[in-house]
Amino acid sequence: MKMAVLLLLSTSLFLCLSCKKEENKKGTATFGANYGVINCVTNVTIYVDDEKIGKLESSTDDVTDCGQQGNLTKELSVGQHSYKVEIRPGFGSGCTKDITGTVLINENECTKVFIDYYKIDF
Repeated sequence: MKMAVLLLLSTSLFLCLSCKKEENKKGTATFGANYGVINCVTNVTIYVDDEKIGKLESSTDDVTDCGQQGNLTKELSVGQHSYKVEIRPGFGSGCTKDITGTVLINENECTKVFIDYYKIDF
């Protein structure tokens, strides 16, 4: 009986340690947008898993690199994460849109998310 309990406790401890190890695996996501192509000043705010990670500071034609200036880059745990892009007018009204999606993060890799304003209906 003692041996069975000891075996059960050992197995449970091993599984818990394995779970912790998985949680420590990281990758990155980088976000960029070509908001300069429209005739409307906008603010672009990015949220990942309902947490604000910041605003895009400059427009880009594509996302080519994780360290690209103007992108927002965030280290995330491995797995699937939800994101929301809030597009709001810089002043006045118009150019308002929310875009949602998911991004899959792989260990030690950069996942690129490009928000293409040519494909957005305002």
